[in-house]
Amino acid sequence: MPKMGMNVRLREWRQKADLTRAEMAKMINLSKSGIKYKLTCDEERLRRWEAGEVAWPREPYRLALAEVTHLDPEDLGFVPVKRGPAKAENEQLPHSSSLANIGTNLAALRDKADFERQLSAPADEGTLVVPGRAPDGRIIFLSVSRRTFLQGLGVGLAGIMPSENTSLPVSPARRLATATGDLSPVEHLQQVRKVLIDNDNLLGPLNTIPAVQQQITAIHQLRQAARGTDRHQLLRLQAEYCEFCGWLYHDAGDFQAAQYWADRALELSHAVADRDMTTFILARKSQLAGDMGDAVTAIDLAEAASTLARPGSKLEALAPTYGGYGHALRNDGNTARRELDRAHELLLNVADDPNSPWGLWLDEPYLQAQRARSNAELGRFSEAVEGFRYATAAVPPSFRRDLGVYLSRESIAHAGAGEPEHAASVAMSALCIAEDTGSARIINELLKLDQQLQPWRSAPLVAELRTALRGTVLRQA
Repeated sequence: MPKMGMNVRLREWRQKADLTRAEMAKMINLSKSGIKYKLTCDEERLRRWEAGEVAWPREPYRLALAEVTHLDPEDLGFVPVKRGPAKAENEQLPHSSSLANIGTNLAALRDKADFERQLSAPADEGTLVVPGRAPDGRIIFLSVSRRTFLQGLGVGLAGIMPSENTSLPVSPARRLATATGDLSPVEHLQQVRKVLIDNDNLLGPLNTIPAVQQQITAIHQLRQAARGTDRHQLLRLQAEYCEFCGWLYHDAGDFQAAQYWADRALELSHAVADRDMTTFILARKSQLAGDMGDAVTAIDLAEAASTLARPGSKLEALAPTYGGYGHALRNDGNTARRELDRAHELLLNVADDPNSPWGLWLDEPYLQAQRARSNAELGRFSEAVEGFRYATAAVPPSFRRDLGVYLSRESIAHAGAGEPEHAASVAMSALCIAEDTGSARIINELLKLDQQLQPWRSAPLVAELRTALRGTVLRQA
């Protein structure tokens, strides 16, 4: 017989979900309400709830419990308690300094300028990239110096952009001058960028972001003493590194940082008067807006890129590729299809331009993947599945992270088509790639899938996927 007042329903739900108290507490903290209200649930709080010592948790915890369990508090065994208005007004929401609230507790930063100096510290001090949750619940990854992390300041990183204008104890430019050998600094930095891009393609953004930011700092310092052509080359290189940094943060799920670096790159592209670079960055900003669900901005930026693109270039085909998805977000299927058809026709008529480094990866499989994503957004799930299968079969081995993104989106299309077992099977492959590369884009797509698969959660493959996904998210957060 349970003790009088004991909350058996809550305990039974947790046990059926195969969760320890610590695991369930963490899920509460990582829920949408947990992030919003900075909840600090722990094993002891769960014990008190299950023991009946707390009959009616405060509202933020009730909201988080409902999001985790998909049940009302009363269905979990809690009994409403009438509270006086004075007590309700004086009750303060908790503050947390746990990793579950990375990116949401900016008040924990004692000095933003001092934090930026630490974030731009030289490599031998050590830089960590830590995963966490954005306020809207997305997984994001943030780079932070080891010193800052150990001092407990790693909880407030979202929106803090590393300064390019930082004075460092040991100058990266001086380090660069002693490490380039027979190469000029510009040649060396160009080679480093190629290596970092290859590293990103294979391993994702986690280990690449700190290195890219260090190169940006070094370039900025080299520009202070450069003159004429050398300074112009360095300015161009800084723009290219900033664009790459924006892409890394995009893949890491930190859209605010991605927008910052993309805007910085756009500004520098105008400074070097590089029409192709400006066009590419506008197209990338359209892609970023689409991933953020901002349809109008995605369309407007794609149209701007189309206007600026050189006729016959790949960039002319890239712009409507992302604009088409913007129209799909607005549920305008006819315009979305016209834009994607236009991108296809433009791609067929691209003139070879060996001197342009932008959009080299744009090919028919990539375009088909974007078309498939638009079809999924429009509810054309069977067409989407077919398109993703075509794209995944053609992905080069060096683009494994992109393969994971396509697979995660294909799994969502399978779920939309009412094929939960296929969805779970494809998603398991995507999850393996996400764990290897640290790509938040893959994880966030799989979190969407997890919600879609709720009606089939008892199916064996679906249950296996949900357990694996839960373990990955708990480890990362």
